[in-house]
Parts: sequence; C-alpha cells; structure tokens
Amino acid sequence: MNFGEFKKSLKYKKYKLWKIIVRFIEYKFKNLTIDLVINLNKFKSKFDTRAVIDIGSYSDNSYINFLIYSLKDEFLFSYNRDKHTKKLFKRIGLINFFKHTISNLDVNKKSKIKINMKPDKEDKNENEILIDTNYFKFLENTKNSNELIMPYFMYPRIYNSYYKKINIIKKPEFNLRVFFSGSVVEEGYSSFRWENEPEKFPDRISVINKIIKEFKEDIFFIKSKKDLKTNNLFKKKIIFCLHDKMIKKTSYTLNFKNNFKLLSNSCFNLSCPGVVMPLCHHLIEGIKVGSIPITNCEKLLFPNLSKDISLQYSNLNQLIEKIYEALKMDEDKIINMRSKVQEYYNLNLSPEVFKENFKKIIFQNGKKIICCDDHRSVTNIN
Repeated sequence: MNFGEFKKSLKYKKYKLWKIIVRFIEYKFKNLTIDLVINLNKFKSKFDTRAVIDIGSYSDNSYINFLIYSLKDEFLFSYNRDKHTKKLFKRIGLINFFKHTISNLDVNKKSKIKINMKPDKEDKNENEILIDTNYFKFLENTKNSNELIMPYFMYPRIYNSYYKKINIIKKPEFNLRVFFSGSVVEEGYSSFRWENEPEKFPDRISVINKIIKEFKEDIFFIKSKKDLKTNNLFKKKIIFCLHDKMIKKTSYTLNFKNNFKLLSNSCFNLSCPGVVMPLCHHLIEGIKVGSIPITNCEKLLFPNLSKDISLQYSNLNQLIEKIYEALKMDEDKIINMRSKVQEYYNLNLSPEVFKENFKKIIFQNGKKIICCDDHRSVTNIN
C-alpha cells in the first residue's frame, strides 16, 4: 500500500497530515518486521499429523478466522507464499499463523484438500471445495439445498484467542433488558441502504436515534471505562455504549471481556446494521451467550431465526414496540427464550457443528461452501 492508498484508508478517522505520516512510517516498519517473521514459519509438516487444507493465495477474506478456528484441531492450513501472505498473518495473528499454517513450499505431504477461495476463478477443479460468497443471493433463492452453509460469525478476531474465554451464564441481570455497543459515526453508518427492503432495514443512526428519542430516560450511556464500575450501571433498563469515532476494536471503551460480560447479563441484544451490511457480528455474539436478539435479520441467518427465540421487527415503529415488549417481559419467559437461543447457537452456528459438517463434504464431487464475506457478499446482491 502506497502513501496515497494508506491515507485514503484512514478517511473516517480524520487525522491531521503529520499523524497520517507517522502512522504510515509505523505501517511500513511493521510490514518489514512481519516479512522477517513469516520466513520462520517452516519445518512443521514433518512432525504435524493433521491433514492439510490448501487455501492457495489468501485474499483478505473475513471468514478465514472462523474457518481456521473451526478446523484447526484436525487440519493444517497451507498457503501460497506471495504478496498476500502478510494479510493472512495480520488477520489470524502470530500464534495462529505459526500453530496452524504453513507455506505450500514447505509441505511434505502429497495429499491435500484444496479450497478455492476465489469463486470467480476460471480454472475451477471439481476436486476442489469451492467457497461461494453469494450468501444473500443464496438465502433469497434457495429453500432447500445440499450445500454446506458456513454460519455467520462473530467479530473475526474473537476467534484468534478470546473465543474459549467467553463465559455463559444461565441467569441474566433482569433489570438490564436491552444492550447495544457499537460505532455510530454519522458519515459511515447513516449511508446504509438495503435496496430489497429499505423500510425493514433502516440504517444504524436512524435506529439508535429513534430509540434514544423514545427511551432516553431509561438508557444508561457508557462513556468511559469508569462507568463500568459505577453503582448506577444496572439501574436503568437499557445500556448503550456508543462510539462516534472510527477507532480500532481494541481501543473501544468495552474490550472483549467487558463487552461479553454485559452481553451475557443482558436479557436482550439489539441488532443494528453495519455500514453496508444488514447483518452485524454483534448479533452472533449475543446469540452465543443467550442474549435474545431484537432483530430484523431473522431471514439472513441459516436456519432462520424463529419468533420463539427472537423479537422481530420490520420497521422503526415495530422496533419500538418490540423494545417495550422486552422491557415488560416476564422473567420466566426470558429464561426459557435464552435457553432456546443458546441451543440454536450450539446446533447451528458453533465452530464444532461446522467442523462436523465440513468433514462430511470433503469427498463429495462439486462440493461447495456458501458463506458471508461481509461487504464482499453485499456487492453481489445490490
């Protein structure tokens, strides 16, 4: 990435020129260091008994973290050593890179499972497993299929090191009815538009503003880490942690630990769209810990979310109605729904289920995995 491209990538952060220059120097130095580290990723194939999955030339796919986490116990991932290797390293982190990947140049095993991560590639091979990222078109046009559907996933870097640390609790903090944490940068999130059903999928800014207008007196706003220690934290029924600047996930007021703690304690989890995506990783994170989703994305997960495990809305007025329902719901009903939400995750969205389903298709001809690759999948439908 040259300086012009790097500067463009920071457009939402609104840095001054001197800070962009400093960041660019840091970027170049970091890339040089990564190049040196990558050269050390050798000598694994002789001693590793796992079967090898060849992913070829990595192209910065957001699903790679989930794919590797799901299959890493039984499979070693090999890659083409090229200009894209650094992207793979940065995406999955140093530890996962060294433990679960190896260059194709250093693989001693002849038998490999080939995954084609470029669905538009002309020289398709029927012995390859094709990853098709036309996720939304697939859900729209297909009712029953033998294709393997990769579950939509949490924020990808959670699978690098934090996933096993997620704590599941049976009983939430009943006074904490609705929780949402995320960015509300006007320039980015107000531009969202889902052409198929624009009324059903309002942008994030409209959703948050509508809720604040209706429930302002019921909302506790987390504005700093100090607010996490206040006695007033659970005295209001809605908690929002809103970020009005584009910052790294690791710089959020809520780190993974604090975010999942609040998610686990919340009875309901508000689902909001991203900049271009109707789906959001927060939805899956909430389902994992049993926080009942308030969502308009019930048909965008596979299998679809049913009404007995979610509160569903189709416009902003219905959203307000669902939040009132969440605020008044009986505690026994909440416990029952939360249990079903966790069961839905374990049976359909978990890495363990995907691994077992993946092992079933390895030897099928013309095998294909349908998955959502975030904004890359959106470009295939709008």
